[in-house]
Amino acid sequence: MENPAAAHQSKFRVVPKKSYSERMSETRAEIRRIMRDALREITQDENASMRWPSFWKDIVVKYRVMIIGWPYDEVPFRNLSDVSNLQKLDLLLKGWQEHTIYFRRLTDAEFASMSEERAMGQQ
Repeated sequence: MENPAAAHQSKFRVVPKKSYSERMSETRAEIRRIMRDALREITQDENASMRWPSFWKDIVVKYRVMIIGWPYDEVPFRNLSDVSNLQKLDLLLKGWQEHTIYFRRLTDAEFASMSEERAMGQQ
């Protein structure tokens, strides 16, 4: 038996526009995925993951890598969950996608200099 109401329904469902909150969540997730993959690639550690609160110890010291190109003037370097502006997240996403933000290995001299600067700043 055929459903008469079904004959009047369109084959195409209208996909509602994503909410601001959904777009924020999806953008954060994509940035996190890109960052995780980039970190794992440069470190050759398939278990490497971002550690925002302990970035220095768990990323810079452990792997001798640094993020280059982060737009500090526009987006403070902190957990993406704390970035509450889609425009700023889009800026980060574009940077990672276009490789203007990326992980780079540090030379021994760069690491020594950064360590010294950090030690002096903590006194």
